Amino acid sequence: MSNKQVGKGRRSSPKKNPKRQLNYGKGDSLGYAANVAIDDFYTRTSHFNTRATHKQRIRTFVKYCKQQKMRDFRNIDKTFVVQFGTYVKGRLKSDDKWPDGSVDKRISIAYAHNLISTVNITMRAFRGDDALKISGRDVLGVCRKSIRTKPIQADVVDMQHAANQAIANGLERGAAVMRLNRAFGMRVREAILQDLDRMMYEMQTTGEAAILEGCKGGRKSTDRTIKASEFRLEALAYAIEVRPKGSKNLLSETDTVKQFLLRELNPCRILLKRSGVPSYHELRAGFAQDIYEEILDGPSPLKQPIRDRVMDRIARAEVARQLGHGRRAVAGAYVGGVRNAA
Repeated sequence: MSNKQVGKGRRSSPKKNPKRQLNYGKGDSLGYAANVAIDDFYTRTSHFNTRATHKQRIRTFVKYCKQQKMRDFRNIDKTFVVQFGTYVKGRLKSDDKWPDGSVDKRISIAYAHNLISTVNITMRAFRGDDALKISGRDVLGVCRKSIRTKPIQADVVDMQHAANQAIANGLERGAAVMRLNRAFGMRVREAILQDLDRMMYEMQTTGEAAILEGCKGGRKSTDRTIKASEFRLEALAYAIEVRPKGSKNLLSETDTVKQFLLRELNPCRILLKRSGVPSYHELRAGFAQDIYEEILDGPSPLKQPIRDRVMDRIARAEVARQLGHGRRAVAGAYVGGVRNAA
Protein backbone atom coordinates (compact mmCIF):
# COMPACT_ATOMS: atom_id res chain seq x y z
CA MET A 1 0.00 0.00 0.00
CA SER A 2 1.37 3.34 -1.03
CA ASN A 3 1.63 6.34 1.20
CA LYS A 4 -0.99 8.07 -0.93
CA GLN A 5 -3.52 5.34 -0.18
CA VAL A 6 -3.02 5.48 3.57
CA GLY A 7 -4.62 8.87 3.92
CA LYS A 8 -7.19 8.41 1.19
CA GLY A 9 -10.55 9.99 1.98
CA ARG A 10 -9.11 12.18 4.71
CA ARG A 11 -8.22 15.82 4.42
CA SER A 12 -5.88 17.35 6.87
CA SER A 13 -7.36 20.62 8.19
CA PRO A 14 -5.04 23.61 7.86
CA LYS A 15 -3.47 24.63 11.13
CA LYS A 16 -4.86 27.87 12.49
CA ASN A 17 -2.38 30.50 13.46
CA PRO A 18 -3.49 31.49 16.99
CA LYS A 19 -1.85 34.89 16.59
CA ARG A 20 -4.15 35.71 13.68
CA GLN A 21 -7.17 35.10 15.87
CA LEU A 22 -6.10 37.58 18.53
CA ASN A 23 -8.63 40.31 19.21
CA TYR A 24 -11.20 38.75 16.91
CA GLY A 25 -8.74 38.93 14.04
CA LYS A 26 -8.57 42.73 14.15
CA GLY A 27 -4.86 42.92 14.98
CA ASP A 28 -2.20 41.78 17.39
CA SER A 29 -2.14 44.83 19.69
CA LEU A 30 -5.11 45.95 21.74
CA GLY A 31 -4.98 49.60 20.68
CA TYR A 32 -4.71 48.85 16.96
CA ALA A 33 -7.44 46.20 17.10
CA ALA A 34 -9.81 48.57 18.92
CA ASN A 35 -9.30 51.27 16.30
CA VAL A 36 -9.95 48.78 13.48
CA ALA A 37 -13.11 47.53 15.20
CA ILE A 38 -14.42 51.10 15.58
CA ASP A 39 -13.66 51.87 11.92
CA ASP A 40 -15.40 48.69 10.77
CA PHE A 41 -18.41 49.37 12.98
CA TYR A 42 -19.05 52.88 11.65
CA THR A 43 -17.51 52.27 8.19
CA ARG A 44 -14.47 54.24 7.10
CA THR A 45 -16.32 56.71 4.89
CA SER A 46 -18.45 58.46 7.52
CA HIS A 47 -18.76 59.45 11.22
CA PHE A 48 -15.24 60.92 11.22
CA ASN A 49 -15.59 62.91 14.43
CA THR A 50 -17.45 60.09 16.20
CA ARG A 51 -14.75 57.57 15.32
CA ALA A 52 -11.98 59.93 16.36
CA THR A 53 -13.67 60.55 19.70
CA HIS A 54 -14.15 56.84 20.45
CA LYS A 55 -10.56 56.09 19.46
CA GLN A 56 -9.32 58.70 21.89
CA ARG A 57 -11.48 57.39 24.73
CA ILE A 58 -10.76 53.70 24.16
CA ARG A 59 -7.12 54.34 25.06
CA THR A 60 -8.19 54.45 28.70
CA PHE A 61 -9.72 50.98 28.45
CA VAL A 62 -6.71 49.65 26.55
CA LYS A 63 -4.38 50.96 29.24
CA TYR A 64 -6.56 49.35 31.91
CA CYS A 65 -6.46 46.03 30.04
CA LYS A 66 -2.67 46.11 29.86
CA GLN A 67 -2.37 46.95 33.54
CA GLN A 68 -4.57 43.94 34.28
CA LYS A 69 -2.48 41.70 31.97
CA MET A 70 -5.40 41.33 29.58
CA ARG A 71 -3.92 40.88 26.10
CA ASP A 72 -6.85 39.65 24.03
CA PHE A 73 -10.30 41.20 23.61
CA ARG A 74 -11.72 37.68 23.17
CA ASN A 75 -11.01 36.97 26.84
CA ILE A 76 -12.93 39.97 28.15
CA ASP A 77 -16.15 39.06 29.95
CA LYS A 78 -18.92 40.96 31.73
CA THR A 79 -17.10 40.77 35.07
CA PHE A 80 -14.01 42.41 33.57
CA VAL A 81 -16.07 45.26 32.07
CA VAL A 82 -17.84 45.83 35.40
CA GLN A 83 -14.43 45.96 37.11
CA PHE A 84 -13.41 48.64 34.62
CA GLY A 85 -16.55 50.54 35.55
CA THR A 86 -15.53 50.36 39.20
CA TYR A 87 -12.10 51.72 38.29
CA VAL A 88 -13.73 54.62 36.39
CA LYS A 89 -16.01 55.29 39.38
CA GLY A 90 -12.93 55.61 41.59
CA ARG A 91 -11.57 58.34 39.32
CA LEU A 92 -14.65 60.47 40.00
CA LYS A 93 -13.30 61.12 43.51
CA SER A 94 -9.54 61.24 43.09
CA ASP A 95 -6.54 60.51 40.88
CA ASP A 96 -5.66 56.83 40.42
CA LYS A 97 -2.05 55.75 40.86
CA TRP A 98 -0.82 52.50 39.29
CA PRO A 99 1.94 50.28 40.70
CA ASP A 100 4.26 51.38 37.90
CA GLY A 101 3.98 54.99 39.11
CA SER A 102 1.72 56.28 36.33
CA VAL A 103 -1.22 58.44 37.43
CA ASP A 104 -4.69 58.68 35.90
CA LYS A 105 -6.23 62.04 36.65
CA ARG A 106 -9.61 62.59 38.26
CA ILE A 107 -12.43 62.85 35.70
CA SER A 108 -15.90 64.40 35.48
CA ILE A 109 -19.18 62.50 35.68
CA ALA A 110 -19.90 63.26 32.03
CA TYR A 111 -16.53 61.90 30.87
CA ALA A 112 -16.92 58.80 33.04
CA HIS A 113 -20.22 58.04 31.30
CA ASN A 114 -18.54 58.66 27.95
CA LEU A 115 -15.80 56.14 28.77
CA ILE A 116 -18.39 53.49 29.64
CA SER A 117 -20.31 54.26 26.45
CA THR A 118 -17.18 53.87 24.32
CA VAL A 119 -16.36 50.50 25.88
CA ASN A 120 -19.93 49.32 25.22
CA ILE A 121 -19.72 50.37 21.58
CA THR A 122 -16.23 48.92 21.06
CA MET A 123 -17.16 45.53 22.52
CA ARG A 124 -20.27 45.48 20.36
CA ALA A 125 -18.05 46.27 17.36
CA PHE A 126 -15.87 43.26 18.21
CA ARG A 127 -18.61 40.78 19.15
CA GLY A 128 -21.63 41.90 17.16
CA ASP A 129 -23.87 41.84 20.25
CA ASP A 130 -24.55 43.69 23.51
CA ALA A 131 -23.75 40.78 25.84
CA LEU A 132 -21.06 42.79 27.64
CA LYS A 133 -22.94 46.08 27.77
CA ILE A 134 -23.12 47.75 31.17
CA SER A 135 -25.14 50.71 32.45
CA GLY A 136 -23.09 53.76 33.30
CA ARG A 137 -25.78 54.84 35.76
CA ASP A 138 -25.72 51.49 37.59
CA VAL A 139 -21.94 51.11 37.67
CA LEU A 140 -21.05 54.70 38.48
CA GLY A 141 -24.00 55.32 40.79
CA VAL A 142 -24.59 58.80 39.37
CA CYS A 143 -26.42 60.17 36.35
CA ARG A 144 -24.77 62.13 33.60
CA LYS A 145 -25.12 65.87 34.14
CA SER A 146 -26.44 67.32 30.91
CA ILE A 147 -27.60 70.65 32.27
CA ARG A 148 -25.61 73.65 31.17
CA THR A 149 -24.53 76.03 33.92
CA LYS A 150 -21.85 78.12 32.20
CA PRO A 151 -22.80 81.26 30.23
CA ILE A 152 -22.83 80.80 26.46
CA GLN A 153 -19.83 82.27 24.65
CA ALA A 154 -21.17 82.67 21.14
CA ASP A 155 -21.75 86.35 20.66
CA VAL A 156 -22.54 87.23 17.06
CA VAL A 157 -19.83 89.91 17.07
CA ASP A 158 -17.20 87.39 18.20
CA MET A 159 -18.36 84.89 15.59
CA GLN A 160 -18.16 87.51 12.86
CA HIS A 161 -14.66 88.48 13.98
CA ALA A 162 -13.56 84.85 13.65
CA ALA A 163 -15.26 84.61 10.24
CA ASN A 164 -13.45 87.73 9.05
CA GLN A 165 -10.14 86.24 10.19
CA ALA A 166 -10.97 83.04 8.30
CA ILE A 167 -11.73 85.01 5.13
CA ALA A 168 -8.44 86.88 5.47
CA ASN A 169 -6.68 83.52 5.63
CA GLY A 170 -8.42 82.19 2.52
CA LEU A 171 -10.86 80.00 4.47
CA GLU A 172 -14.07 81.43 3.05
CA ARG A 173 -15.99 78.15 3.29
CA GLY A 174 -14.93 77.79 6.91
CA ALA A 175 -16.36 81.25 7.55
CA ALA A 176 -19.58 80.12 5.86
CA VAL A 177 -19.86 77.16 8.24
CA MET A 178 -19.43 79.48 11.24
CA ARG A 179 -22.19 81.75 10.00
CA LEU A 180 -24.56 78.86 9.25
CA ASN A 181 -23.89 77.33 12.68
CA ARG A 182 -24.76 80.58 14.44
CA ALA A 183 -27.66 81.65 12.23
CA PHE A 184 -29.46 78.30 11.86
CA GLY A 185 -28.17 76.20 14.78
CA MET A 186 -26.78 73.66 12.33
CA ARG A 187 -24.29 71.00 13.30
CA VAL A 188 -21.00 71.17 11.40
CA ARG A 189 -21.88 68.27 9.10
CA GLU A 190 -25.28 69.81 8.39
CA ALA A 191 -23.68 73.11 7.43
CA ILE A 192 -21.26 71.34 5.08
CA LEU A 193 -23.87 69.20 3.29
CA GLN A 194 -26.97 71.40 3.34
CA ASP A 195 -28.62 72.00 -0.05
CA LEU A 196 -28.18 75.76 -0.13
CA ASP A 197 -30.30 76.34 -3.22
CA ARG A 198 -33.23 74.47 -1.71
CA MET A 199 -32.96 76.45 1.52
CA MET A 200 -32.83 79.80 -0.25
CA TYR A 201 -35.85 78.88 -2.40
CA GLU A 202 -37.84 77.84 0.68
CA MET A 203 -36.84 80.99 2.55
CA GLN A 204 -37.92 83.22 -0.32
CA THR A 205 -41.21 81.42 -1.06
CA THR A 206 -42.43 80.29 2.36
CA GLY A 207 -40.48 82.42 4.84
CA GLU A 208 -38.78 79.42 6.43
CA ALA A 209 -36.51 76.53 5.45
CA ALA A 210 -35.98 72.95 6.64
CA ILE A 211 -32.66 71.48 7.77
CA LEU A 212 -32.54 68.15 5.94
CA GLU A 213 -29.09 67.15 4.69
CA GLY A 214 -26.29 65.79 6.88
CA CYS A 215 -28.47 65.35 9.96
CA LYS A 216 -27.29 63.17 12.83
CA GLY A 217 -28.07 59.50 12.32
CA GLY A 218 -29.38 60.25 8.83
CA ARG A 219 -32.51 61.69 10.42
CA LYS A 220 -34.62 63.85 8.12
CA SER A 221 -37.60 65.78 9.42
CA THR A 222 -39.52 68.39 7.47
CA ASP A 223 -40.74 69.69 10.85
CA ARG A 224 -37.31 71.12 11.62
CA THR A 225 -37.88 74.47 9.96
CA ILE A 226 -36.14 77.77 10.71
CA LYS A 227 -37.82 81.11 10.07
CA ALA A 228 -36.22 83.63 7.72
CA SER A 229 -34.52 86.71 9.11
CA GLU A 230 -32.08 89.23 7.72
CA PHE A 231 -29.23 87.62 9.66
CA ARG A 232 -30.07 84.13 8.35
CA LEU A 233 -30.58 85.25 4.77
CA GLU A 234 -27.19 86.98 4.84
CA ALA A 235 -25.49 83.82 6.18
CA LEU A 236 -27.18 81.69 3.52
CA ALA A 237 -26.36 84.12 0.70
CA TYR A 238 -22.70 84.19 1.75
CA ALA A 239 -22.51 80.39 1.76
CA ILE A 240 -23.97 80.31 -1.76
CA GLU A 241 -21.45 82.94 -2.86
CA VAL A 242 -18.36 81.03 -1.66
CA ARG A 243 -19.42 77.46 -2.44
CA PRO A 244 -17.56 75.64 -5.24
CA LYS A 245 -18.91 76.24 -8.73
CA GLY A 246 -21.61 73.77 -9.72
CA SER A 247 -22.15 72.48 -6.17
CA LYS A 248 -25.36 72.64 -4.14
CA ASN A 249 -23.42 72.60 -0.87
CA LEU A 250 -20.01 73.67 0.43
CA LEU A 251 -18.16 70.62 -0.94
CA SER A 252 -16.52 70.51 -4.36
CA GLU A 253 -16.79 67.48 -6.64
CA THR A 254 -13.43 66.20 -5.41
CA ASP A 255 -13.93 67.00 -1.71
CA THR A 256 -14.88 64.55 1.02
CA VAL A 257 -16.29 65.63 4.37
CA LYS A 258 -13.11 64.40 6.05
CA GLN A 259 -10.88 66.45 3.75
CA PHE A 260 -13.05 69.51 4.32
CA LEU A 261 -12.81 69.10 8.09
CA LEU A 262 -9.03 68.78 8.01
CA ARG A 263 -8.22 71.50 5.47
CA GLU A 264 -10.91 74.09 6.09
CA LEU A 265 -12.51 73.70 9.50
CA ASN A 266 -9.67 72.62 11.77
CA PRO A 267 -7.70 75.84 11.12
CA CYS A 268 -10.91 77.81 11.76
CA ARG A 269 -11.30 76.23 15.21
CA ILE A 270 -8.20 78.12 16.30
CA LEU A 271 -9.63 81.37 14.96
CA LEU A 272 -12.89 80.79 16.83
CA LYS A 273 -11.08 80.24 20.13
CA ARG A 274 -8.94 83.32 19.62
CA SER A 275 -12.12 85.32 19.12
CA GLY A 276 -13.66 84.03 22.35
CA VAL A 277 -15.84 81.22 20.95
CA PRO A 278 -14.80 77.80 22.34
CA SER A 279 -16.12 75.64 19.49
CA TYR A 280 -18.50 75.27 16.56
CA HIS A 281 -20.95 73.59 18.93
CA GLU A 282 -20.96 76.73 21.07
CA LEU A 283 -22.35 78.63 18.07
CA ARG A 284 -25.23 76.16 18.04
CA ALA A 285 -25.80 76.90 21.73
CA GLY A 286 -25.90 80.61 20.92
CA PHE A 287 -28.65 79.95 18.38
CA ALA A 288 -30.59 77.94 20.98
CA GLN A 289 -30.41 80.74 23.51
CA ASP A 290 -31.64 83.23 20.90
CA ILE A 291 -34.70 81.06 20.20
CA TYR A 292 -35.49 80.65 23.90
CA GLU A 293 -35.16 84.37 24.66
CA GLU A 294 -37.19 85.32 21.60
CA ILE A 295 -40.14 83.18 22.76
CA LEU A 296 -40.02 84.37 26.38
CA ASP A 297 -39.08 87.91 25.43
CA GLY A 298 -36.57 87.74 28.27
CA PRO A 299 -33.29 86.20 29.46
CA SER A 300 -32.55 82.47 29.46
CA PRO A 301 -32.17 80.45 32.70
CA LEU A 302 -28.40 80.86 32.34
CA LYS A 303 -28.88 84.55 33.09
CA GLN A 304 -31.67 84.53 35.67
CA PRO A 305 -34.15 82.06 37.28
CA ILE A 306 -37.16 80.84 35.34
CA ARG A 307 -40.15 83.11 35.82
CA ASP A 308 -42.91 81.51 33.72
CA ARG A 309 -42.88 77.71 33.83
CA VAL A 310 -45.53 77.30 31.14
CA MET A 311 -43.67 79.49 28.65
CA ASP A 312 -40.42 77.82 29.69
CA ARG A 313 -41.76 74.43 28.59
CA ILE A 314 -43.00 75.88 25.31
CA ALA A 315 -39.62 77.54 24.66
CA ARG A 316 -37.69 74.35 25.46
CA ALA A 317 -39.84 72.31 23.10
CA GLU A 318 -39.22 74.85 20.33
CA VAL A 319 -35.46 74.91 21.00
CA ALA A 320 -35.33 71.10 20.83
CA ARG A 321 -37.34 71.06 17.58
CA GLN A 322 -35.19 73.64 15.82
CA LEU A 323 -31.99 71.91 16.94
CA GLY A 324 -33.23 68.59 15.55
CA HIS A 325 -33.82 66.79 18.86
CA GLY A 326 -36.92 64.79 19.71
CA ARG A 327 -36.90 65.43 23.48
CA ARG A 328 -37.62 68.72 25.19
CA ALA A 329 -35.22 67.85 28.01
CA VAL A 330 -32.26 68.11 25.63
CA ALA A 331 -32.73 71.88 25.60
CA GLY A 332 -31.28 71.97 29.11
CA ALA A 333 -27.85 71.14 27.70
CA TYR A 334 -28.02 74.37 25.70
CA VAL A 335 -30.00 76.91 27.73
CA GLY A 336 -29.69 75.41 31.24
CA GLY A 337 -32.13 75.60 34.13
CA VAL A 338 -34.06 72.39 33.45
CA ARG A 339 -33.95 71.50 37.15
CA ASN A 340 -36.16 74.48 37.84
CA ALA A 341 -38.62 73.68 35.07
CA ALA A 342 -41.87 71.88 35.80
